[in-house]
Amino acid sequence: MDKTINVIYQFNEKYVPYAGVSMTSLLANNPDADEINIYVLGEDLSEDSVEKIKWEVSAFDRNVFFPDTFPLLERFRGMGMIPYRGAYSVYLRLFFDELLPRDTKRVLYLDADTVVDGSILPLINSDLHGKSIGMVLESIRDDYKVMIGMGRDSDYYNSGVILYDVEKWRANHYGVRLTDHIRNVRSSYIGDQDFLNIVCEGDVARLPIKYNFQPLHGRYSPGEYFKAYGAKGYYSEEELEAAPEEAVILHCYRWLGEFPWNLGNLHPFTGIFDRYLMMSMWKDYEKERADKGFALSVEKLLYRILPRPMFIRVFKKAHQMMLGRAEKDARRQKTNQSA
Repeated sequence: MDKTINVIYQFNEKYVPYAGVSMTSLLANNPDADEINIYVLGEDLSEDSVEKIKWEVSAFDRNVFFPDTFPLLERFRGMGMIPYRGAYSVYLRLFFDELLPRDTKRVLYLDADTVVDGSILPLINSDLHGKSIGMVLESIRDDYKVMIGMGRDSDYYNSGVILYDVEKWRANHYGVRLTDHIRNVRSSYIGDQDFLNIVCEGDVARLPIKYNFQPLHGRYSPGEYFKAYGAKGYYSEEELEAAPEEAVILHCYRWLGEFPWNLGNLHPFTGIFDRYLMMSMWKDYEKERADKGFALSVEKLLYRILPRPMFIRVFKKAHQMMLGRAEKDARRQKTNQSA
């Protein structure tokens, strides 16, 4: 077993505390690794934040590096890519290999809003069955896949956790293929996730759901999930039943418009996030209420008052509408930019 762990994070200044908590959880749960190298692909990070991250990682006697991302960020602007929630850093994972040592064989990408709650050595050494990357499936509607140019029955993955076989990634010239797609097909989707699903289609290994355990499954049973979303092409009921106890990486993305670091949230992973927050350099972080808007406030109210089977259908519909609007906005932004 290879006991070297290489991990990529990408984030801007706003996400430093949450990425710091994720790093703390990663380092605390992997003492058996011979070496841990963290590569921070940052955007507009302050000197204070960089020093704080260095201090946190050094407390575990591990390594952290801050590659120069400015040339890539400028390239994204030059290619007409649209910033996602005001940041270009979301696209850095698409061209990560330009920023790592040439001899890197495998690297794990983790979103800043993940929490690691166990050893990731088995994941690092997992069989990708000849594929260039490994990811966990996303709950997505079929018409959205068609909307972005994929087949209705194509697998669609969540890019919050990505295991890269760096040698295969480079051998398959994904940097060139992604650039070609951006320049000649489309330069804007909803963040980076669509780029990876489209350009890498057929070259993705399905990782166990325990390596990207998502909030929906933290709140609903497999039976409730399948009644709303269907079981076709997804994980089995047995896999979903086991996932809450087996979860190694929990993905703390928005639930009812809130993150675990928001005051008064109903996020299913708040307890575990808070546990690692208190272990980190950011333990004095003061939670603030999320700026959710009217629609998400109504969704939170409905979550409190509706029967569970009814709400999950409401949630699915709301998510579908949100994706549809975001896809139209991405297309419109590109049209306006080109005008």
